[in-house]
Amino acid sequence: MEFFFTPKSVAVVGASPNPFKGGNFILRNLINRFKGKIYPVNPKYQTMEGLPCYPSVNDIPGNVDMAIIFVPAKQVPQAIEDCIAKGIPGAMIESAGFAEIGADGEKLHRQLLKVKSKSPIRLWGPNCMGLVDAVNNHVFSFMVPEALKDGLIPGHVSLIVQSGMLSGGFLMDIISNRITGINKVCSVGNKIDVDECDLMEYFQKDDQTKVIGLYLESIVDGRRFINLCRKSSKPVVVLKGGKSASGAEAAMSHTASLAGNHRVTEGALAQAGVCEAEDFKQLVDICRCLAIYSKRPAGKGRVAILTASGGAGIVATDFVEHFNLSLAQFSDSTQKALEKLFPHWMPVKNPVDIWPAIEASMGKGIDVFHEALKALLYDKGVDAILMAGFAGNSSVSFNMADIAEKSSVSGKPIFLWLFGLRDAAFQAQTEARLHGVPIFQELGRAVECLSAVLHQKEKTEVSAEKSDALSFRELPKDLLNIIKTAHGPLDEHVSKMILRSGRIPTVEEKITTTLDECLTAADELGYPLVMKGIVLGGIHKTEMGLVQLGISERGSAEKSFTSLMEKMKHKGRVLLQKQIDGKVELIAGMLRDLQFGPCVMLGVGGIMAEVFNQTAFAVAPLSHADALNLMERFPARKLLDGFRGSPPLDRNKFAEILIALGEIGLLYPQIKEIDINPMIVAASGPVAVDATIILD
Repeated sequence: MEFFFTPKSVAVVGASPNPFKGGNFILRNLINRFKGKIYPVNPKYQTMEGLPCYPSVNDIPGNVDMAIIFVPAKQVPQAIEDCIAKGIPGAMIESAGFAEIGADGEKLHRQLLKVKSKSPIRLWGPNCMGLVDAVNNHVFSFMVPEALKDGLIPGHVSLIVQSGMLSGGFLMDIISNRITGINKVCSVGNKIDVDECDLMEYFQKDDQTKVIGLYLESIVDGRRFINLCRKSSKPVVVLKGGKSASGAEAAMSHTASLAGNHRVTEGALAQAGVCEAEDFKQLVDICRCLAIYSKRPAGKGRVAILTASGGAGIVATDFVEHFNLSLAQFSDSTQKALEKLFPHWMPVKNPVDIWPAIEASMGKGIDVFHEALKALLYDKGVDAILMAGFAGNSSVSFNMADIAEKSSVSGKPIFLWLFGLRDAAFQAQTEARLHGVPIFQELGRAVECLSAVLHQKEKTEVSAEKSDALSFRELPKDLLNIIKTAHGPLDEHVSKMILRSGRIPTVEEKITTTLDECLTAADELGYPLVMKGIVLGGIHKTEMGLVQLGISERGSAEKSFTSLMEKMKHKGRVLLQKQIDGKVELIAGMLRDLQFGPCVMLGVGGIMAEVFNQTAFAVAPLSHADALNLMERFPARKLLDGFRGSPPLDRNKFAEILIALGEIGLLYPQIKEIDINPMIVAASGPVAVDATIILD
């Protein structure tokens, strides 16, 4: 991959002398910045922009480290053939017109893959805007050169962006606001070869990159991606497009991307310790803050608010709670230190409204502000400080170098929200960036980014592919044979036999085909009972009228058996179960996701499961910590702690069930889906009452 980032020579296939065409933009960007050899390639010209122009890459004297391809899509396969013949190790295909446009483009995509298979050449793109490297001052892109006239701000944020124009938009926004320092921006397009995982691996080894941000419409290899995120020593922030049905359709037409199940993706990212962004500006803002505080600060998210406006303090307090932080409780020594600064009539509390103290200071407002800041930093009960002040107010002008030093010495993040005069605010932003102080124009975004810094996950090195520690024992031969030979949904009884073999507790039950068998089974199980009709294709038994509850004696069992058999036209069997008492019903399961493979699901169960749609996911295999974290991410997690007299869920026992579900999915690729609904939280522990396993 190094030849893409630090080439010594670059060929531009499709270079143009026309100042309004992309082939000319690429060439001029290279001439303006690149220190290596530049080779324009176009058979129509002998020279271009003062450089010799070659008919083909094969006519270039000497070695070429990388080629940038910008010719019509139909000419790209031949251009890559020429690159292979020349021995060029990598090509950036910035041409569009491939799988994203439909059948004709897909044909070209397959043709390009066939050409690539002949050699180890790496292909970046197509349908992309290439690479911009602010640290090495490289622009390998058809971005309009004039857009970069103000220069790039080198920094420690590296971005991977699936959308081409969006990567250009990111850069133009970053260049114009002069707040965020960028390391590299990579536009990957259709990802025919080089994908987000390849680039993440590179950035994880790149000393200049402190945080990795991604905008993705699809994830090529979900398990590899999650494994890389979990192992990353650097914060990873992801904005995933295509969450809605319409968004997924738009992603398909944009970069031929299958967006995947957004709830699964959300769960996988959370499990891997990834910070998920909701919009583009938020992605960049969180990344710039994590570049300053790339290691998780100590503490529990207790925030002190230091403000020159009482109203700002009130709104900031609301945001602190909204973003899962808390107001710090000051120690006695902090309280006394602050009281010395305030007029006697002003009580000291958090948020600290410093304005009365500034007014009483007789022109020493900045000294008062910094004394208050020092007192808060000394308090062991304060983990971070949010400051709010006026831009352009002569009473308090912030010394960004001093703020940065105080933050570094104390190990506590200091975030600043400024409002007021535009020119003064812009100057403050520039100084803040130079000294590494997070500064914002929106109060809510300041608190949101502070929360992202304080809630950074501790990284683990658990591989998403590790399966040698699986504890699921081999299935009995008869059940194994069913899994290998059957297709579609298995009936409830067989499904639960498989689950029981995997250490998943299920309700005590017996399957019967005759009335005598039914009555004998009823006597053995004891009352009350639940009786169900088991018939081919009958997954939703409640809707089919095949579930009868509260069978309390032999006569009722006989009537229920007869009724169920009639509804099934005597073509099914009757399942008898002990009736389990429990007010809380959960759904637990496994599904085989296209991007992430076997994933474990937890949700609100019962007949209203699809209505409430309260679910959380994790990628298998699950560690015990993963399983506990999945329960903590469950939107209706309050149900797990006991609800209206129901017993609390034994989380450790339930963790073993979730782990086992993931193991079944890993061991038996024939299983497409497992659906346990409901799993009742009983006094003895969680019990699977109904279940369906669906085979490919």
